[in-house]
Amino acid sequence: MCARILIVDDDRTIVEFLSIYLEREGYSISTCYDGETALDHIRTGVFQLILLDIMMPVMNGFDLIGRIREISEVPVIFLTAKDQQEDKIRGFIAGCDDYVTKPFDLTELSLRISAILKRRPAAAEKSAEAPGELQIKDVTLLPEEHAVSKNGVEINMTPKEYGILLLLARNKGRVFTSRDIYELVWEDTYLESDNTVLTHIRNLREKLGDTVKNSKYIRTVWGVGYKVDKEA
Repeated sequence: MCARILIVDDDRTIVEFLSIYLEREGYSISTCYDGETALDHIRTGVFQLILLDIMMPVMNGFDLIGRIREISEVPVIFLTAKDQQEDKIRGFIAGCDDYVTKPFDLTELSLRISAILKRRPAAAEKSAEAPGELQIKDVTLLPEEHAVSKNGVEINMTPKEYGILLLLARNKGRVFTSRDIYELVWEDTYLESDNTVLTHIRNLREKLGDTVKNSKYIRTVWGVGYKVDKEA
C-alpha cells in the first residue's frame, strides 16, 4: 500500500505542483489550505506523513504542529520560506521531523520523505487513526480530554503543569531547557531571572509523587534542562 501524505499550505500553486510530483512518485496525496481543515483531516483520516507550511493565516504551522502532536505521532516536515536558525530550532522543538526551506529541490524532498518513512515506520503506521493516550510509566495522559491519571486515579493539574507534562511526554528523550519550556508552553519571551518553570516543575513532581534524586517521570539534566526518558 502506498504511503498517504497530507499537504498543508495556503499557497495553492505549491500545493498543486507538489501533489502532481508526489503522485508521480507513487504517493497518495490529500491537500488542504489552512490549519483547522488540516486538523479535521488528521482526526478523521490516516496519513503516514504531513508536509506543513509555517506562514498560514489564522493558525500558523508552529501552532498547528502543537495541536497535531496532542493527537498523533505522524511524521511532519516543515516546508517554509522561514530560513532563520531560530525558526528551525523552534520547529524541531515543536516536534517536526525535518525542516526544508523554500525554494526546494523536488528530488531532494522526495528523498527526505522516503528516509523519514523508512526511519519512522511505526509512527507512520500509527499515524492519526485515533487520538491516542500518552504513557509515562504508570501515568497516562489523554490529550483529547486534557486529563492525567496515575494508576487510574485522576490527577488535577493547572493548564501550565499539564502543558509541560504533555510537551515532555510527546518528546521522550529530548532535553528541554527552561527557556524552551517557557516559550513553548507560555508562548511568551523568557527572562533568565524567572523561576516560573522551576516552580511548575516542582509542583508537577509533587503531584506525580516524583523526586529529583529518584525520578521516575521527569528527569533533571543538570545544567541543561528536563526530559522524560525514552523508555519511560
